[in-house]
Amino acid sequence: MPLTQAEANALLQMPKAFIDAAPLDFSRTQPLSYERLLLSLARREEFLFDFERGRRNRARLKYQTRGRKVVILARLDLDGPAHRNPPNSPHLPGQRLPCPHFHVYTENFEDRIAYAPADVRGLNLRDPANGLFCLEDFLRYCAVQPMPQLQQTI
Repeated sequence: MPLTQAEANALLQMPKAFIDAAPLDFSRTQPLSYERLLLSLARREEFLFDFERGRRNRARLKYQTRGRKVVILARLDLDGPAHRNPPNSPHLPGQRLPCPHFHVYTENFEDRIAYAPADVRGLNLRDPANGLFCLEDFLRYCAVQPMPQLQQTI
């Protein structure tokens, strides 16, 4: 279900909140994979937030926000494999970007283009080596409000 760039930008910038007020689990040692439902503050759009920690590489993290249940609007990859942009990409065609890298919906490319976090307007990663800070910064970029409580387990 492709979106226009204007639609994708509007969905990403739309203020949204987690429906479930339970803290987000940020385990440092366990492999994790979960999704949580978000609702626009105007209560017209549903979103999904995906969190994934690697099984073999526990440092690998992926944070993702989806609109319309299937359209990836934004994704932050930390400590994972490098990403090669498509050869016809409008941004760094054919180049490999190491982690951390950021994917944001681009019309006709969906989430197949990666950017260095510093190249993404509005994204401010305070410390790319700190997964918890990156999670907060990612949620802020995706207009999640209020910021959910984050639970760290050992």
